[in-house]
Amino acid sequence: DGQNGIRLMRRDGTVVAAWTLQFSRDFPDTAYLEDRAPQTDWNVDLHGFVVNPDGSVVVNYEYAGLIKLDRCGRTEWTLQHATHHSVEKAEGGGYWVPGLRLLHPGRMEDEFPPFTQMKNASYFLDNLILRVTEDGKIAEARSVPRILYDSGMEPILTATGMSFFADGRWNDEIVHLNKITELPAALAAAFPEFAAGDLLLSLREQNMLLVVSPQDWRVRWYQVGPWRRQHDPEFMADGSITLFNNNAYRTLLGPRDVSPVDGPFVSEIGRVDPGTGAYERLWGNRDGEAMLSVIRGKQEPLATGGFLVTEFEAGRAFETDADGNIVWEYINRYDATRVAEITEARSYPASYFTVPDWTCPAP
Repeated sequence: DGQNGIRLMRRDGTVVAAWTLQFSRDFPDTAYLEDRAPQTDWNVDLHGFVVNPDGSVVVNYEYAGLIKLDRCGRTEWTLQHATHHSVEKAEGGGYWVPGLRLLHPGRMEDEFPPFTQMKNASYFLDNLILRVTEDGKIAEARSVPRILYDSGMEPILTATGMSFFADGRWNDEIVHLNKITELPAALAAAFPEFAAGDLLLSLREQNMLLVVSPQDWRVRWYQVGPWRRQHDPEFMADGSITLFNNNAYRTLLGPRDVSPVDGPFVSEIGRVDPGTGAYERLWGNRDGEAMLSVIRGKQEPLATGGFLVTEFEAGRAFETDADGNIVWEYINRYDATRVAEITEARSYPASYFTVPDWTCPAP
């Protein structure tokens, strides 16, 4: 309908509630973004959100800010920070959200040698783990590259094929954090190598999943591949980790990041055992399971044994059952030949909500 927004709907398509988002209205002062501020409301999208039991939503304007709206779309608070990709509730209250810190010339060389600033660049992007309070304040911010350096993983970060000549320059970020997932106390017993509250991270540039402890900010576990450019890892009750395996590089994309309509349809939902490193494909990349998201993509394991999958570039969200059959699908059509993006779909049982009546006054 010509807008960025979130919709809560039943599986028959009935819209229960809707939230319209407009960046220029919600963040009129963009000085905190320096020269990264969106030039129009169509130069920013929504990426990462949660709906709370009271019907309020917390959502990222991608790389531009975090906002909380009540169930009727009224702003409760905004956070002026370059947040991105995912929003997940913290078990102790608040939210885990990826963020960016701009390091200006000299800071990158001081903090992360041997990386050097990109030539003529005004800043370098440092990916952060943010813990945001219920009232929209940053309670803690931790640099992911710094965590890796302090955990003795500099050799992995520099295993890039780059020669690190004195006149060489790095690109604008060492890692690309796209998900933070907290290990809940209810599942901790299934992961004896971890502790409740540990954080599962996905780093796209390194094809890496890792678990860090927020107690000492050290890496407890990591694995590189066999997935490629993965997103959205989740802890499972059986002690495994599921993920959206994009399984492709950006070389597949055409101008303006448009996916090839003829594939190859290689994306999949996978599972890894962190104890053994064994990986298996659960859905996708087989006959009848065609799917491709070169960038982005989400997966939510369901109590039924299936998944709710967000195929970003196809503008498609769909649900599978335990046997892998597609039992529900939503396509965000734009016109006869094109779709508009969907960045995330989530499933909530009706019993999750405490809202007795979703009716809102006219704006």
